[in-house]
Amino acid sequence: MKQANSKVIFTDALCLFIICLVITFAVAGTRSVFKDRIAQQEWEQTQSVMSQLIKADDFQEVKVSGDNQGYKALDTSGKTLGYLFVTKTYGYGSDVSVMSAVKDGKVVGVDVLDASNETPGLGQNVTKKEFVKQFAGQNDSLEVVKNEPSSKNQVEAVTGATKSSNAVAASVKEALALFEQVAKSEN
Repeated sequence: MKQANSKVIFTDALCLFIICLVITFAVAGTRSVFKDRIAQQEWEQTQSVMSQLIKADDFQEVKVSGDNQGYKALDTSGKTLGYLFVTKTYGYGSDVSVMSAVKDGKVVGVDVLDASNETPGLGQNVTKKEFVKQFAGQNDSLEVVKNEPSSKNQVEAVTGATKSSNAVAASVKEALALFEQVAKSEN
């Protein structure tokens, strides 16, 4: 009886292993077959967000430090309209990914790309327009405050989500630092 149970357990485990192996290869194969299409859709989505922050005819990638991404926004004549940077900073529960549009050393607009692992109903509120619109016109001296801002360089934190708010602000400051680096290298 004991030997029969061991054989059944072994057979079931082997079947489960084979099923998992087949599914893994199927998913990997599917991803491999559609990788170009996936990359194209991701780029189109990125361009859509960039176009909302800076109206431009073309976006060209610029080299920036770290895991960050940088893009130059251009008009039809090739004139630079501004820069966009994707930066990440750790919030309350994970990295918060932010796209910041910068022109002449000032923030033109901000979009929080991913705050999905922040606390639902609190930290995820950093994605709301009421919060991100506060960053327009800011420079690298911006700071996050818990109460009504008393000066032009202050941004009011989302209630109950100070760490998430600070993560967005840190990402925006990182974008402003990247802008300075790019601006120096292009002049």
